[in-house]
Amino acid sequence: MRAPSPSNLVSRMIAMAAQPDEGIGETDNRPAARVKKIVWASQAAKLRGSLSSRLVHEIECAVSADLDSMELPEVFFTSVEFAGRVITCDLDASGTASIFGLIDISDYDELVEEAGDDALFGVDWDGVYVTPARTRH
Repeated sequence: MRAPSPSNLVSRMIAMAAQPDEGIGETDNRPAARVKKIVWASQAAKLRGSLSSRLVHEIECAVSADLDSMELPEVFFTSVEFAGRVITCDLDASGTASIFGLIDISDYDELVEEAGDDALFGVDWDGVYVTPARTRH
């Protein structure tokens, strides 16, 4: 059995914060989204070309496993730590996972430190994600 990802709690907080129209205590009854396909956003796609096909496959498997394990209707932003990198990604309700960036762990730590409290919303090379709208497809 796989241990829960340390990013699950933050991702759940973000998913809950992104639903302001729902009353407190109401639950989202939509079924959990499952990864059906993965797209690499432009920044990540540039890096993808320098990776071996095996590493690309392993990254996609790690992202899929992490997103599926959350069992949420959507994941507006999360980060998955894999092979010395932090992979920033999301999952929409139709099952499309987007990979936004692959950031070296030490660089990611510096970005989070600079972001301060806003780091709960995640970071990428462009800065801090403060709204789920930045990651929509």
